[in-house]
Amino acid sequence: MLKEIKQTTVFKKIDALTPSFIREIVKRTFWKIARCYNRYRYIETGKFVSFGSGFRFDHSKPHRVKVGERTVTDSFNVWNADLGDVTVGKECWFGLNNIVMGPIQVGDRLSTGPYVMILGSRHPVKGQADKQRDKTIIGNDVWISSGSIILFGVNIGDNAIISAGSVVTNDVPSGAFVGGNPARNLTGLVQKAWKARDAERREKAASK
Repeated sequence: MLKEIKQTTVFKKIDALTPSFIREIVKRTFWKIARCYNRYRYIETGKFVSFGSGFRFDHSKPHRVKVGERTVTDSFNVWNADLGDVTVGKECWFGLNNIVMGPIQVGDRLSTGPYVMILGSRHPVKGQADKQRDKTIIGNDVWISSGSIILFGVNIGDNAIISAGSVVTNDVPSGAFVGGNPARNLTGLVQKAWKARDAERREKAASK
């Protein structure tokens, strides 16, 4: 219908006579209204949920978004439910310029830094379609640091920490510390470093 209207002579004349800045204002207003409509129609929220300025949301029926209470997004987040539902628990924090793509299930108290990307399903490599999982799963009390990329289908366990700039391609065990590209389990190295630092502090305290 919209395509047919644009092809009419009247529409073309109006479009030609309308100054470009007015057309730009109309387009921005239209998309702002459309995004607000989508947000209130297709996002189910608990109490005290807040979306930052510039929040963008896209979806395709029948997929929806469900957000638990006291979850907050910083400015310029982009959420996409074109390929599956986005389910987020309570008391989560999404940092500046995050991208969240469904299908995904997020537990409670997730915290992400700026520029984190949690990607959606992708076209599978030949012969691997049957191995691709249905959704990404992130557990409770997970911390994803700045600039990290979470590929589709991974399972991140409770209390895991993702180091800054990591590319997570495989499952992350509960309580693990991972980092790198691709992300590796660095829990043992980190624990050794912490123990060594604690021992150093105790020696300094004892020598005083």
